Amino acid sequence: MVKIEEITQIDKKCIALLDTSSIAFMQQLQADGIGLDSILKDYELILIPKWVLTEITDSTSRSEFVQTLIDIGYPIYCIAEASYSALTGYEEGSLYQIVLASTSMIGRLRGYLRRFVETKDPLDLESYDKWIKKLYDEWPVSETILSNGREKKKNAGEISITILAEVLSWYYPETEALTVYSQDCDTYEFQRKAEAILKDIFTSRMPVPVSYKSNDAILCQLFRAGVINAEDIVMHRKDERRITYSREQVDHSIVLVTRLVDNDSFIELIRDSSVHIIF
Repeated sequence: MVKIEEITQIDKKCIALLDTSSIAFMQQLQADGIGLDSILKDYELILIPKWVLTEITDSTSRSEFVQTLIDIGYPIYCIAEASYSALTGYEEGSLYQIVLASTSMIGRLRGYLRRFVETKDPLDLESYDKWIKKLYDEWPVSETILSNGREKKKNAGEISITILAEVLSWYYPETEALTVYSQDCDTYEFQRKAEAILKDIFTSRMPVPVSYKSNDAILCQLFRAGVINAEDIVMHRKDERRITYSREQVDHSIVLVTRLVDNDSFIELIRDSSVHIIF
């Protein structure tokens, strides 16, 4: 079991959110002797939502890896989904809108919230800590039973990270960097969709931009820092993967590209300093 401290307040300006896929990838890098300091050293706070921590602890090796990072001194903490209300100053009507926006791409979750949580008058909403627990307990998306007997709730981790990212984005304007570490494209798409919806709701606020570091973005950063070489990339990257990146063209305009990229093309891309991996 990971000995990780749980927090309920945010007072840092450079924040990373970790999901299970990114932790598993960093674990693989470390196992192959690749240092992670250039990836994690700049953060004042590294958060793992409790739903994600549940997934992490399904694996003893992942749990031990996270514990190693904590023991080294990285500022890794857990935050329970019930604490999100305190993060918003108990504006639970607005928090409901964030949760609803974060689940907008999953019809069963959105339908559940509309039917069992939403009220005509936002002041009549049941307290957030009660309905968010009920949502998780009655998770209306397909579940599978793991070998340890736990019910794996599909997309629960991605939804939790999206909600937390949006809470921090809309309620912590002093944040200087807010980065989600994930290789799961669902997390990326959920957050982009949620932000677009919330911009039409929170019209008087300006969100802090949410950035992403996929496995390819991590490899790019390590390569440019001289920590790994081309052979390491071939070892740790599946050949041909869809990525989104920006690139400066000859006329100094910036183009955004999403395409399948094999390892040779990926190495060529990251050797170009005008290329920035988005996801």
